Amino acid sequence: MAKIRGLIFDLDGTIMLTQQFHYQAFSQVFAKYGITYTEEDDLNKYAGMGSGIIFPTVFADHGLTLTPEQIKQYSDEKKEIYDRIIRSETIVPVAGVEDFLKRMQGRGYRMCVASGNKLESIEYLLDAIHVRTFFEFIVTNKDAEKPKPAPDIFLAAAKKFGYEQGECVVFEDAVNGITAAESAGITSIAIASRIPEMDLRNAGADIVVKDYTELSDVMIDETLAGSI
Repeated sequence: MAKIRGLIFDLDGTIMLTQQFHYQAFSQVFAKYGITYTEEDDLNKYAGMGSGIIFPTVFADHGLTLTPEQIKQYSDEKKEIYDRIIRSETIVPVAGVEDFLKRMQGRGYRMCVASGNKLESIEYLLDAIHVRTFFEFIVTNKDAEKPKPAPDIFLAAAKKFGYEQGECVVFEDAVNGITAAESAGITSIAIASRIPEMDLRNAGADIVVKDYTELSDVMIDETLAGSI
């Protein structure tokens, strides 16, 4: 089996506990246009997809078709609200993440972030918890033809490393992200920070933990050795 070389991390809910801020921003925009957007739908259907998919899909569910101009307008409104929220809140890292990144860096693994979030927001959040220097590069939806649950963003990350899919591991917290990793043929470790563990397992996660403190050295060695 291929030797694992590259570790690909989602951001919100995987590195820091910020996925709920996306929900808050989306719900405010939808409410402005008379649509109720529930946290359950955000968690179970849309987390990780990106504004360009979420807005037209939710509006279509209510019998409304958006123009490209409207999608951009609503996406810009959501980003403005999200950025305002993250700058007014204390950013909390997932338990054990900094120690885990240090351990993986010490073992020589290359690491990157692959997220549907906007680049400037990603950089702000990584700086807020002082972990940005662990990551060689950041991949966003701008680097992928299709957002999660399509595999494109993770394939783009592997390509940027210069590795085959079998040489990488994805860390994710959302069903759409696990589905994307599964479709890409990349081993996945799910961080169950908000989604029920069983949902993540059913999506195809190879390992599910509550946070990085549960990733023992034995578990890491077995996983990154490709022996799942």
